[in-house]
Amino acid sequence: IDGLEGNLNSVDPADVESFSVLKDASATAVYGVRGANGVILVTTKRGQAGKLTIKARTNFTLSYLNKLPEYVRSYDYALLANEARAVRGDDPIYNTQEMNFIQYHLDNDLYPDVDWQKEILNRNGFQQTYYLSAQGGGEIARYFMSLGMSNEGAAYKMAPESVYSSGVGYNTYNYRSNLDINLTKSTMLYFGVDGYLTVNNHPGISNTDAVWAAQSTLTPITLPVRYSTGQLPAYGADQYSPYVMMNYTGNGSDQTNYGLATLSVTQDFSQFVKGLKLRIQGAYDNKSYFNERRYVRPEMFIATGRNVKGELLVARRAEAQSATYSYSTRQYRKYHLESTLNWDKKILTDHSVSALLYYYMSDQKDTYDIDNSGINRSMAAIPKRYQGISSRITYNYKDTYMIDFNFGYTGSENFEPGKQFGFFPSVAGGWIPTSYDWVKENVSWLDFLKIRASYGSVGSDRIANFRFPYLTTVSDGYGVGTGWGSDLPGITEIQFGANNLMWEKALKADLGIEARLLDERLSFTVDFFNDTRNGIFQRRESIPTYVGLIYSARPYGNVGEMHSFGSDGNVAFTQDIDKDWSFTLRANYTYSQNEVVNWEQAPQKYPYQRYNGYPTGRIQGYIATGLFRDDQDIASSPVQTFGGVKVMPGDIKYKDINGDGVINTDDRVFLSDPTYPRLMYGIGGEVRYKALTFGIRFKGTGKTDFYHVGYNDGVHGTNGPGYVPFNNGQIGNVLKLAADPANRWIPMDYAIANGIDPALAENPNARFPRLTYGYNANNSQISTWWKGNSSYLRLQEITLNYRLQHPIIRTVGMSSIDVQFVGTDLFVWDNVKLWDPEQAYLNGRAYPIPARYAMQLYFNF
Repeated sequence: IDGLEGNLNSVDPADVESFSVLKDASATAVYGVRGANGVILVTTKRGQAGKLTIKARTNFTLSYLNKLPEYVRSYDYALLANEARAVRGDDPIYNTQEMNFIQYHLDNDLYPDVDWQKEILNRNGFQQTYYLSAQGGGEIARYFMSLGMSNEGAAYKMAPESVYSSGVGYNTYNYRSNLDINLTKSTMLYFGVDGYLTVNNHPGISNTDAVWAAQSTLTPITLPVRYSTGQLPAYGADQYSPYVMMNYTGNGSDQTNYGLATLSVTQDFSQFVKGLKLRIQGAYDNKSYFNERRYVRPEMFIATGRNVKGELLVARRAEAQSATYSYSTRQYRKYHLESTLNWDKKILTDHSVSALLYYYMSDQKDTYDIDNSGINRSMAAIPKRYQGISSRITYNYKDTYMIDFNFGYTGSENFEPGKQFGFFPSVAGGWIPTSYDWVKENVSWLDFLKIRASYGSVGSDRIANFRFPYLTTVSDGYGVGTGWGSDLPGITEIQFGANNLMWEKALKADLGIEARLLDERLSFTVDFFNDTRNGIFQRRESIPTYVGLIYSARPYGNVGEMHSFGSDGNVAFTQDIDKDWSFTLRANYTYSQNEVVNWEQAPQKYPYQRYNGYPTGRIQGYIATGLFRDDQDIASSPVQTFGGVKVMPGDIKYKDINGDGVINTDDRVFLSDPTYPRLMYGIGGEVRYKALTFGIRFKGTGKTDFYHVGYNDGVHGTNGPGYVPFNNGQIGNVLKLAADPANRWIPMDYAIANGIDPALAENPNARFPRLTYGYNANNSQISTWWKGNSSYLRLQEITLNYRLQHPIIRTVGMSSIDVQFVGTDLFVWDNVKLWDPEQAYLNGRAYPIPARYAMQLYFNF
């Protein structure tokens, strides 16, 4: 952002002047290690000589949650719970009398019927934002300044009686100032500052995600909102209702304060050497966090029954906890200095050459302090330092043939002394055949065509999730010996240093085509890329256990290699129909795939168990062949004894891959790529009629799989809760989907005895296997049975803009007013249906993506 690393989310779109993405090695070489995974360049608006221009924006946004999981109410829940017990040969949970109490709501203390979403959610939310900018200046000094603020109401519903509800919400404030001054005719000074403040006021619980998890965890019959005695309920000491979490746990505030100041001087030396310029820029980047919490917890109870008088009997589940105060702080700062020497020269009329020399150094530190204890994370307190020099030499002949040579020589403190620098060269070439006279004369419809290619290397120093991987770390906190003496304190290596540590390198190849046709009305760009990343730092898994190292101390090495490839591109078509009508159509796509070339692992029994040859992060599991039809089918099939539980008809049946007659981990095979999309695309356009503009944009993904059960990568993990009925026993809501007899496997005798249509019994294509009350190890294995397609096409945005330029508004100093309606995330076409497809892997256990409707006014002075 303006030459410095920053957070893209911190930039107001109204501040952006230009935006571009750099991917190939030649384009990113000058950024050194920072460009290893590509670079996004954002240039914010600068001042312009001339009349002062003021722009103001006000925005009012209404959001609506339209993809919420639908859960059964108490009576249907109880019916399904009894079925889950009965079809496994166990006694029902609720007897006939209790079922009557539940069905007819005869006792809302012991047998409540609570819709937790209705109790805690604001399905409609409101946000207002304001923005003001000023742009202008003279020949000597030019300026651009902006201020913005946003106020967003609470996403969760606070009870009117709550003493902690005041001020709950999320507020942001941001500013930016860019000042350009001509100190002399050849010397220009730039000074820029920007920053923001965010304030998130929330209930006293540590994370409001716990509120959403609680509404998914507590069934409608688990607890009432409040007992008729006025007492607050709790299922366990740490398991209580989201209503209590929001209204009776105190409050907290998380504040983030960010500020950046940068100063640069650009000197033009053309009076001495034509085309020679030097720019020096320094910056100070600072971000501080202050989180405080005033936590209190009320006394809570669980109802156990009623006495002979009908009075409610309760037992204390949680003691009242008086108010406690805690806080934490975090401080991040960065010093950055860079210098660029640029030279451009035109030789005769056909030849152009340029050269660039770039140097940078940075020092950044991130420290934590909790409750003023002074105990900082010592490794994080050690500054991260970078230093590097890079260069580019370009040659251009008749604007037809171009070649660039680049190199980067980058240093990082993450490597041991003597091995801290890496050299990364690249080369790029381009050819523009439309510069030929023959093409201009004979292919008049082709306005511009460029074919370009590049090849080179980039490096990454962040090769591990810990600092200084070349160091060996020793701890005295581990037990030694065996048997009686195993708990005695001893010294052991917990990190084995890699003294042969090297940079992780990526060899990047890119082929691109750019074209403009039909009098510039049609344009497109297509790129094909192929990357090979080697020297990937990984744990040496082949070391046998008898060496005596604990797992975390096994040494690392630069032994991994991965290949990635794909393509991306965009196309645009613009047509003026007449003086009033015109339209533009746009589309873009990105497709990427990867394959592990070498990843060290212990020797495997079967080739399909190896990582090599498959995508990184691949998902392995079992191939489901259907549901067991009957006892004969079970007897004639390979043995399945997951968790020591005997399978029954209606349980999931798996394929015996190795043919040994037993289903176990040896039968796990590659099922799919990771859950992130391999294909992403967008389609959009706009139609203009005089002062009215209508725009529309779609976003989509393809080749995207997810799993309702079993997949767990530490981030997107789930093991069935939220989707599989009673996966956690009496904890966890049940979807209405499961209440439909057509969607679950039901034994014939149970269906007949309970008035369920026999035609729906023992459905081999049922969505859910035979119910189980609690975790079922056989049916909870990750497999193709639980595999779904989360590809989607989303109506991402609709805009309607009208520019008012009536003479009346000029009398108050305004040049125009834009009245704009914007709708985002309005509709999605997908196969998931139950909840938003972007959150498919979370089984509805995440705050959903809302549809948003905004009315905006732009005032242009």
